[in-house]
Amino acid sequence: RRCHYFCSIILTERLIATYDEHKRPHIRAAVYGDPSVISLSGIVEGPAKPKEYYAYKDKFTKLGVLALEEPEVKRKFKSRFIDYGDKRLNEALKGYVSQAIFFYMTGEPFCPKRACRLFNSHWQEDLIYSQIKIGKFCGRHKTALKAIREKNDRERLQ
Repeated sequence: RRCHYFCSIILTERLIATYDEHKRPHIRAAVYGDPSVISLSGIVEGPAKPKEYYAYKDKFTKLGVLALEEPEVKRKFKSRFIDYGDKRLNEALKGYVSQAIFFYMTGEPFCPKRACRLFNSHWQEDLIYSQIKIGKFCGRHKTALKAIREKNDRERLQ
């Protein structure tokens, strides 16, 4: 007898948020559960951009010219964060889908190692590093995937 398992993942362009103990919303790229929800806009807006980006933005806001200067600020820091329409978005999405699948299979979506697809990036630069520059699982998670695959193969043969 074969059992079928389904990992439900909802992809949306809408922003999603969770609330802290002070009832302040925090934009999230993903919320893992059944189903897991991954926000494409959240990948852009959730992890923080470089501190220097916010300093430039703040400076132009105080001068009242942010609307004129924001494209230049984004251009200056474009390699350091993922923006809307960025070709790197799909690669980053692979990491969030992997986290959702690991959550489904093991209950734990994250890895403490920055050089792993399962790293929980709070900064855009960490996201780019773990998902685009490295783009692989660490040794522990490669081994876990291999064990899961072998277990599934054994069950399929029974």
